[in-house]
Amino acid sequence: MRHRALVPWLMLLALAVIGAARVSAAPPTTTLNPPPAAILAQCTADLERRLNVSAKDIGLESATPVVWPDAALGLPQVGTLSAQVRTPGWQIILNARNTRYLYTASATHIKYGGPVILWGGSLLYLVPIPNEPNLNGDLYRCSLLGTNGARVAAGVSDYSPQANGAVIVTRRIGRSAHDLRLVKADGTIIPLHGALAFGAAALNAAGTAWAAFVCPRVGDAWTVVIGTPGEAKTQTLDLPDDQSPDRIAWAGERLLLLGKKGGCYVAIPGAEHPTWKAAPVHVFPEPRSYLLNKSETLEIRQVTVAGTPAVEVSRLWFTGDRKRIATLPGFTLRGHDFLGNRFAVVWGELDGAAAVNTVDIATGEIIPGPRGLATVTPAEFPPANTPLTR
Repeated sequence: MRHRALVPWLMLLALAVIGAARVSAAPPTTTLNPPPAAILAQCTADLERRLNVSAKDIGLESATPVVWPDAALGLPQVGTLSAQVRTPGWQIILNARNTRYLYTASATHIKYGGPVILWGGSLLYLVPIPNEPNLNGDLYRCSLLGTNGARVAAGVSDYSPQANGAVIVTRRIGRSAHDLRLVKADGTIIPLHGALAFGAAALNAAGTAWAAFVCPRVGDAWTVVIGTPGEAKTQTLDLPDDQSPDRIAWAGERLLLLGKKGGCYVAIPGAEHPTWKAAPVHVFPEPRSYLLNKSETLEIRQVTVAGTPAVEVSRLWFTGDRKRIATLPGFTLRGHDFLGNRFAVVWGELDGAAAVNTVDIATGEIIPGPRGLATVTPAEFPPANTPLTR
């Protein structure tokens, strides 16, 4: 049911930059302004190594005094605990290759926060609830670096990211019953529907209509149910002849579906007598395009290097020529995504453990993400808490 919504990357970046960061302005003391030269030198040297550039190509854009809420310096790692002590320090922004890079620091330590625009994306993942009778988990969102995790919803069996940070979730409430719910970006939960089972679900761009594949009861055929968040009244459409549920999406007022047996169909729920009509497959809105320009596409593939698995991220020309951007040695690929026409997110196994890495296709930088998360879904929406300030 994980239908991923298209959201303009620059708008999300703005949300990330102005979003709520749990830091406070530091008192105007001379010990915090400016940061020690050794701290700035450490940040610069670290970025030199990551990007393979010279120090002369790295500039200091800003160094803002803050008091971090704990020893994690604004970048708490998923699954780890940090000393709960308020820590004076700085949010440092460096500039290299026309990209802004985030560092957080105390008087003695630094942490790398990646390209600032990386914070326009996030990862959604489920955490099992011990002894939960219906096998639901808690849904969390974290940064692409595997930091700043926050719970989105409790008691979730499946989920589908939507536009503007909303998520449609399924909650199993018994052996033969599920609830469908809309979780808005502000945490508001709106019940949508109850049934035996749900497939893919989608919310329209305005957030005024939802649609989902629904199996009402044992032995019933799958249907499409359409409704308005917060309203009990729904509309039901039978699936096109001989089709089974696959994907569903909105395009303005039109509802489109792809069946597992092939074919694309469109209906207008607001019409007096809505019916499915066959449509070209290319009209179905893909969540993200791997097309870089008229001549190149992004290719992410499993390869073998020196007898061991690796993942290769490349630019593939229409001529068939390939230009490698980065290679992730030892990585076994399980899935990938492309965010904001800039970041290739890959997940799978590395050294026998679940891992997520992000590749900046503009620079070739490989940005390590969380370890131990077996299933993730990238989303073009920032995490709830960020170390970025206004």
